[in-house]
Amino acid sequence: MNYDIDEKQTSIDNMEDTLWERVKMHAIRDDLLTVKAIHDEWVVDGVDPTDGGVEFMFIENFAIEM
Repeated sequence: MNYDIDEKQTSIDNMEDTLWERVKMHAIRDDLLTVKAIHDEWVVDGVDPTDGGVEFMFIENFAIEM
């Protein structure tokens, strides 16, 4: 099967969505320490990767045989 998707970009998008959902959940629970920890995992040195100029590194997926 040939899927016309960018697996790396899909992984980044999924990570961003997941972290954002966790931030919202912990904010509702008033767990600001966890909100900051999640934020600091995504925004590094004040740079938000969604603003561009950030390169994500991926290792080979050994769970999938080619």
